[in-house]
Amino acid sequence: MAIDPLSPIAPARIRALLLPLGRIKRSRFLAFVELLQPECMIRLGDISPDPRPDRNMFSPLAFPNGTLLYDLSTSLPPPSHLSLSPFEQFREPLLVIGIGDAREYGWLCESRAQSGNVDGSDPVDEEGQEIQNAIEDLRERFPRVYLHRLMMFDSPSAEPHPLLPQGTLLVPPASQLRTTTMKTFMCDITAILLAEMTTLARSIQALPTVSSPASMQSGTTDGTPNWANPETTSAQNSRRNSQMPAGIRPDSPAAPSQRELHRMSMPVLPSASSGSALGPEDTRSSSPATQESRTPPTTFDEISGVNDQNPLHRSNSNTTRDTSSDRVSIHGFGSGGVGERARNKGRGRVGIVVGTLYLFAGQWHEAMRELTEGAMRARAFSDHLWHAKALENILVCLLLFAWSGVDFQIPQICFPISDKQSGAKSEQHTPSSSVADVTTALPSRPSNHTISLENLNNLIPDLVNMILNIYNRAANFAGEALPPLAFSECVVRFSKLMAAMNLSAGSLDENALQHLVQNIPIRQKPRMSVPRLSVNPTRNDIATMLFRALPAPADSSGMTPTDRVVVLAGIASVLSALGLQRKKAIVMKEFITSLIPGLVQARKVGAAEMGVHPAAGLAALNMASGAASGAGALNLREGEAESGIDAFLDLIGRIYGIPDSRNLSSNSIAESSAQPAGTAPTGNSASEAVVQEILRVSALRSFGSLNLKLDILRMCINFCEALPDFTGLVHFTALLLRMAGPGTAPKSNSTDVFVSLPREEQGRLFANISRTVAAADRLRLTHVETDYWDDFLVRGLFLMEEALPLKLTHHRPTELKAVSKDGPFIHNPWLERPDNSTAETILVANNEYRFVIALQNPYDFELEVSSLRIAGDGLEFVAHEELFVLGPYRTQKFPIIGVARSAGALTINGCYVKVKGCRERLFPIFPEPWRPERELKMKKLGLKACQVAPGSRPASAVSAPTEMTIAVAPRPEQLNFTVIPDQPVVEIVDVSLPQAAVMVLEGERKRFRITLRNTSLTTAVDFVHVSFQDSATSAIQSATSNKDLPPAELHELETQLAYFPSLRWCRPDDQETFVIPAGETASFEIEVVGRTRLTNAIIQFDYANLGRRRSEVKDRFFTRQLSVPISITVNASIQLQRPDIVPLSGDFSWTDKSSQLQTSPVASHTESSDPPALLAGQDNGRFKDLLAYTPGQDNGQEYCMVLLDLRNSWPNPLAISLQVVATGNEEENTEQARSQKYGVNEVIQPGHVNRLAMILPKVYLKNPYAAVPSLNPANQRQFVVSASQISPEVERASREAFWYRKELLNRIRGTWKEEGNGREGDIDLRSIRLSPRMVEAIRLEDIMIETVIEPDYPVEGDEVRQIGRSKFEVHVDDFLTLKTKIHNRSDRPISPLLRLQPHVAGLPHNIALDLDKRFSWTGVLQKKLPTILAGQVVETELGIVALCSGIFEVGGTVEEVELPVVANGGQGNRARSNTANMLQGDILGEPQLRAWNLKEPCTIIAKRVSTTSTG
Repeated sequence: MAIDPLSPIAPARIRALLLPLGRIKRSRFLAFVELLQPECMIRLGDISPDPRPDRNMFSPLAFPNGTLLYDLSTSLPPPSHLSLSPFEQFREPLLVIGIGDAREYGWLCESRAQSGNVDGSDPVDEEGQEIQNAIEDLRERFPRVYLHRLMMFDSPSAEPHPLLPQGTLLVPPASQLRTTTMKTFMCDITAILLAEMTTLARSIQALPTVSSPASMQSGTTDGTPNWANPETTSAQNSRRNSQMPAGIRPDSPAAPSQRELHRMSMPVLPSASSGSALGPEDTRSSSPATQESRTPPTTFDEISGVNDQNPLHRSNSNTTRDTSSDRVSIHGFGSGGVGERARNKGRGRVGIVVGTLYLFAGQWHEAMRELTEGAMRARAFSDHLWHAKALENILVCLLLFAWSGVDFQIPQICFPISDKQSGAKSEQHTPSSSVADVTTALPSRPSNHTISLENLNNLIPDLVNMILNIYNRAANFAGEALPPLAFSECVVRFSKLMAAMNLSAGSLDENALQHLVQNIPIRQKPRMSVPRLSVNPTRNDIATMLFRALPAPADSSGMTPTDRVVVLAGIASVLSALGLQRKKAIVMKEFITSLIPGLVQARKVGAAEMGVHPAAGLAALNMASGAASGAGALNLREGEAESGIDAFLDLIGRIYGIPDSRNLSSNSIAESSAQPAGTAPTGNSASEAVVQEILRVSALRSFGSLNLKLDILRMCINFCEALPDFTGLVHFTALLLRMAGPGTAPKSNSTDVFVSLPREEQGRLFANISRTVAAADRLRLTHVETDYWDDFLVRGLFLMEEALPLKLTHHRPTELKAVSKDGPFIHNPWLERPDNSTAETILVANNEYRFVIALQNPYDFELEVSSLRIAGDGLEFVAHEELFVLGPYRTQKFPIIGVARSAGALTINGCYVKVKGCRERLFPIFPEPWRPERELKMKKLGLKACQVAPGSRPASAVSAPTEMTIAVAPRPEQLNFTVIPDQPVVEIVDVSLPQAAVMVLEGERKRFRITLRNTSLTTAVDFVHVSFQDSATSAIQSATSNKDLPPAELHELETQLAYFPSLRWCRPDDQETFVIPAGETASFEIEVVGRTRLTNAIIQFDYANLGRRRSEVKDRFFTRQLSVPISITVNASIQLQRPDIVPLSGDFSWTDKSSQLQTSPVASHTESSDPPALLAGQDNGRFKDLLAYTPGQDNGQEYCMVLLDLRNSWPNPLAISLQVVATGNEEENTEQARSQKYGVNEVIQPGHVNRLAMILPKVYLKNPYAAVPSLNPANQRQFVVSASQISPEVERASREAFWYRKELLNRIRGTWKEEGNGREGDIDLRSIRLSPRMVEAIRLEDIMIETVIEPDYPVEGDEVRQIGRSKFEVHVDDFLTLKTKIHNRSDRPISPLLRLQPHVAGLPHNIALDLDKRFSWTGVLQKKLPTILAGQVVETELGIVALCSGIFEVGGTVEEVELPVVANGGQGNRARSNTANMLQGDILGEPQLRAWNLKEPCTIIAKRVSTTSTG
């Protein structure tokens, strides 16, 4: 329980000094003091009375329920306090306890038998004598103290030691202490003290009067009282917890010789006159010379030689004489005389002092009686000062009665009405009558404690006001004014009493009384029934009274700096209890202002005592004390300055709306110290804490006056400099910069940034921080740093874009399976460029990445950044930069290198930055501008506007305060990265092309090599994918995007993309995986083909380290790309011009079978075949190869001729070779069919155009009207309704031309070769486009009609001779049979109607049909034939006879009678919907009946048989 020196019951406490004695350590002394301080309340019933009859004035038996209160202090009272005694006796110590440590004396731990016989020369005896001398020194230093006792702690034995002083108390060690041990010791000391206080009381009673404190002058002529003079002890008084040096005693207000020999409270000297004693001045205040010139003695006691025994000698003598009763005045007789009035006034003062001693002794009833009598006398004789003091002590008695629960009665003198009643009395009444009146005025009935306490609560406000008014009335009399110190402390004590009543809802209850007496924190009542405004006394009344205690300015207040700050601290504490924080802040500001000069003086004195210059005292004092802060200069204990001064200054700041960042800084220190290097704490919580701190600081910025805040911070800085306190100095300097700064995140290139400090002051403050931190480093002090003052230091963190070869491309596992199936129409993810706009950023472990960090400095001084590291969370991330300078008033960018040490998820929440002089802390990233928004609605008034709302406050049903806070809060940026395992890096070593350029001709193929090297020393390349991009492919792909292209043209473009790439990788077939070991090289062979519009190409290598087989890759993976650009020049070689197709006669491949009859049947077809009759005698070597591989006439093969005009655009002759692939059965192997070909070879000179003719068999297509397919899967849809306006005829012609062109291109090939240099290539024949005429020339019909004439009666010599495929020679008048064969090539049945039309050849149509008497036939010419199934042949016969010679032709037409019916599914199957046919009918039109004509009519050459031949 701490003792409040300004407590309302402080006048009832006995001041006791606890001083170290002998050899004892400071820590041990403080520990022993802590054992004694709880025992500051001694119940009188626990004290043994003194058996001596002359020492029983304060016997505890008189009032066992009373309590004696101690004020156990380790500091000496200043002279200004001692000068107020005995007016305020509680200021002077009556007890001195010397505290010793038995551990420091080994002989105290030995047995008493061994230590009983000690020699005088033994060192033990010297130590014992040392203790004796220490006790004597205490008596000499404190001669006015009535009891000196030695307590030897940690004594193992309770038996007294002969070398210890008599009366020494031996305290056992802490392990042996019981609950009542220390209380027993204090009771023993108290018993002796009460006995000695009898001597003090008797000596005071022997005095005729007691001087007022204001009249105790030291003989000065300026009238300044001695208690107001700081004298020569300012250096000692300027330090807290300071102690008086040994052998030095503070000067008292009286003369030194008088003070050393006599006490103020003792009788006057024999040489002094009684008249002067009764006057306003005391004989103790006069000098010896003055005393010799006094009037002759007027009493027997004043005569020299009478009563020579010194009454001031305090001994155990039982002879005590009350000389005051024997005094006889020799002049001024009479009750109304001046002497009698002075004598009665003196008796009243003596009674008040004696009543105070009774109050000390815990005998409150006696104290009440004495104080009441003294108050009555003081009031009767207008002794206002002592009247007020008596009433004040009576109030203390009443409070102690109320606290102890004892029934009490309030004296009538305490009521204000008694003042009027006493004023009506005659001034001639005697003090005895006054006492009698008081006795008769007391009520006779017993009072209840509750009623008495209620009456006391009602009386206290009026009584306090009356006491203060009486004190003010006393100030009107010369020499009777209460000193400012005493008056201020009295007002503070009364204010604390009134504040306790206010906090207890207007009345003193048990809790409030315990707070006043025992200093237990008061529990404020909720005041649900009593509103605060109706509580009496009100807070404003208390504050008004309290401000009467404010000292005058330092120059004219008459107080020492120490007393001044104590009074101000008391005023501030009362205002704090009342909740008047702003008034408290004003007082605390004055408190610091008053404290700074004293601290500076103490610092100078301390430096002078150590022999150093005051300017160097900052370092010297701290080095001497070994303290880490300013505690060395103030002689504070460890941690006392931090826990007291720092909290005190922070309290002032909170009142003025100044934020305190110490909590945030301590958390940041703990977090940074707990994390290993390269890692950071959980980023979300740290960033949220910073954001909350920013919001709190911004809210406090809007509270109060900025200039006032800056003044308070400057005052705190001066205070810390005066201590000196390194930590506080840098903290408040940084806080001043923070409050003066903008506190916003401005836009880029914005000038709307204002700092409320001049540029010179900004620079001086920052230099002050740097200088203080440097001085702390020299003294080897730790944690002398502060938080940086701008929370928006980091304005951006960016990852620099990597070089293209180092960028990563994301791939899915399915893309590995599509490597072998890639095509121009399937999405090729390998051709994608790395995209930096994706939300996820990928980093590679152990690879260096360049970051750019943007730092802002809105102040006009440059900052030296000691270190900066990026706060990475999730894995070890190293990014550190040291020693760079951030310029003034700018946002500056700095590069920093970062490396992730392992794979995983990386989150960057900010940067740990350490500015010179500031501690390292986390700064979130605030890229967006931010400015605090003021609340539109004012919800708080006064000091509550800067305080956080309580958590129990119910949330509003309409507003959402949480969301509003989030909306206006700055949003820190969080960077998320995914770190993948180590990946290799590949570089280009060599390209076999000179200057990466190549020249080729159209159709030419050329190969080159690219050599790559794996620069990684630890990671191999186990996956490589080669992709190509070229200008020709890009142009074709661009053309395919045209939606208006005809299907045939679109198919041609897609075919070139799919089957004719410009570049390809010539990969070995036996090499499944391609691996480049770490540090090794590998070569890739690339082939380029000359194409139109091919000007440049890029060979792209996608590589990675998968670390497993491709089939085992289940997650996404990343590759790096390496591109090799090459330039390609394509020159023209052979160009195709004016292609054409013409039909050939059916006799082209016809041969006479009569010659075949004589040939062996086992002979090969090649050997037995003769050239056609049409080619007989001609140079047909070009067609022999073709005819050797074509079927005979039995299959009805027909031929056409392809004419190609080829131009040589190259300046050198080129050898041309065209090959025709023979067609066989569809079941034959394609490669075998292609090997059976014949060619046309020719050399074309530069610039010449040669026409080459090729004989090709006609082509039959089963479905020439099929839809044009699309190679692009995106365009392959099941049913597409044509949106074009093309007619069905045109659509059929277009499709027919597409399919016959495709079949033509499959049958012919062309190559060129340049003799001499080996250049060769393919001729591009895909530019051929077929016209309807060309389609007709190459097409074979669904129906093939063949005619054969045979004789009815074959006679040798009259046979029919066939001279062509459809030409026959017959004899006139021979009966012949015309056989017509109809072959169905299609896959559908046909219902034919055959129409034959004979006519005369070479005549007009109308004449040619006139066959009467020329040509005759039997049967009908138009005949319905049976249905011809697919692949079947139907034959019909017609008898004919030529009646005359000539040339006759028989034409034939086959017409379809009915459309074939497509059968639905088989039995049990669902009927087909035939949707496809319906859609095709919309495009191609409805199916119609068809007709087929005989291409070459059957020609009959009729000749008459000559007579000679016949014969």
